[in-house]
Amino acid sequence: MTENSTVKSLAKALSVLECFSVDKPELGISEISRMLGLQKSTVYNILSTFQRCGYLIKNPENSKYALGLKVLHLAYIVSSHHGLRDMFLPYLTRIARETKEVCYFGILDEREVLYIEAAYPSMQQQTRNILGERAPLYCTGLGKAMLAHLPPEEMEAVLAAPKRAFTGCTLTDAAALRQQMEEVRQNGYAVDNMEHEFGIRCVAVPVFSTSGQVIAAVSVSGPSPRFDPETIIRDARLIADILQPLQYQLN
Repeated sequence: MTENSTVKSLAKALSVLECFSVDKPELGISEISRMLGLQKSTVYNILSTFQRCGYLIKNPENSKYALGLKVLHLAYIVSSHHGLRDMFLPYLTRIARETKEVCYFGILDEREVLYIEAAYPSMQQQTRNILGERAPLYCTGLGKAMLAHLPPEEMEAVLAAPKRAFTGCTLTDAAALRQQMEEVRQNGYAVDNMEHEFGIRCVAVPVFSTSGQVIAAVSVSGPSPRFDPETIIRDARLIADILQPLQYQLN
């Protein structure tokens, strides 16, 4: 097998792993075959290899596959090495306590938001594990806070790409989004107005590195009636003030 074909085989196997998501935690051979346009026999061989190595597990009741503990272990190593979660958690906890809303922390990852931490108000229990979830940049508070500060060519690439309308409030028009990005830069914060999940609003503030590049964002999120214009401005200022010691301090 040549080096080029080896790389292609590895890329094909990794594409199978990337089919799994929060929305589709379990997948069968036929589903993955349709998603990737691969032969079922090829998919079966890849899934079987990942299962033997612990990266996938098979549900005996429906013969579908799901991500295994090896993937979680690798995610933990990456998260621990990155160090951002431990650094930001005290700030997220304070923001959640003072706003009485759920506070999320996400980073840029291949033109998507990757959620890596959340903090909950003391009177609210954690409803789900946000670690590892992904979402588009164009329709989330965290995403728009970062998208507005990307280099122009990177921002335009996101705006020009096909977009899914998650709700009736989702903006998919590039011109409208471009105008909104200008407002985000002027205001210093972004708002998700029920664009990713109906009934949920959030306000987010970007986080910058020492070189001035946007690398992350922090948001508070909750039921839309609680986020009137005055509350949005107040929460945006509070987030920015609490995060101020971290801004432009990260590599």
